[in-house]
Amino acid sequence: MNARTWLLFGGVSVLWGVPYLFIEIALREGVGPITIATGRVVVAAAALLPVALSGNSFQLIRLRFWRLAALAVVEVVIPFSMISLGGLTISSGLSGIIIATEPIFVLLIITVMSRRAPTSAAVVLGVAVGFGGVVVLLGVDGSGPGAALLLVASASYALGAVLVGRWFSDVPPLRVVSSMLLLAAPVLIVIAVSVESVPATTWTGFGAVAALGLACTAGGFWTFFTLIAHADATRAALITYVAPIVAVAAGAVLLDEQIGARILIGIALIFVGAALATRRTEQAASTGAVVEPEPNR
Repeated sequence: MNARTWLLFGGVSVLWGVPYLFIEIALREGVGPITIATGRVVVAAAALLPVALSGNSFQLIRLRFWRLAALAVVEVVIPFSMISLGGLTISSGLSGIIIATEPIFVLLIITVMSRRAPTSAAVVLGVAVGFGGVVVLLGVDGSGPGAALLLVASASYALGAVLVGRWFSDVPPLRVVSSMLLLAAPVLIVIAVSVESVPATTWTGFGAVAALGLACTAGGFWTFFTLIAHADATRAALITYVAPIVAVAAGAVLLDEQIGARILIGIALIFVGAALATRRTEQAASTGAVVEPEPNR
């Protein structure tokens, strides 16, 4: 990779590693978890509106409304909400680590959809090792409920990745992203108004939500797909392993979060498991699904 590609790679790794930091800051400043998810989607949708208009995303919504609506729920509404809710009880660094289980869930979903058992012992071992890492992380004080919510988010991201590969492989990625954000925004607004009051927060809280939507979500998507244009998807997928390290480092340096032995062991097991589980297999190739890191992290 040349200098520009490395710069893009580093940019995406940071943009997708610090969302959990901004979520934690917003929560500490009194912003509700669903309001955080709503704010980031509204800001990101507004930022990508020029893409939506130039790419005729509204026509895409009209032609494939139900599939886009399902994708918006699976890829945005559920995971964004679960990540913010999970942040109430677990550290930002731990959130980033658990989301790194997504490639393992992708493999499991592909296996179920294709109705084929994994053909490689390494793949089966990868799934076992990866979830062994999750079990280790569940031993971190207070991680139980929050970790479960993050696992739901990770599984939801994985399902979304598979559906994108099956339903929208013929559509430019940013067009799909802008379309699903436009559909997810009103859904989250209704949920936020129904379950949370108007936050009595600070400018710091609002700033964290704005950064989450503008930089991490809209900016992360744009930078990632620019990276894909300059480097193959396999190399770009390495962000799956770098972003959690950024999340842990940001939480430790800026929020004084503790990095204990369990966290180090857990992240190592998840990384090894994900690497083994995402080795090319016959069933993955047959689905056309592309395992890529997701932005919400």
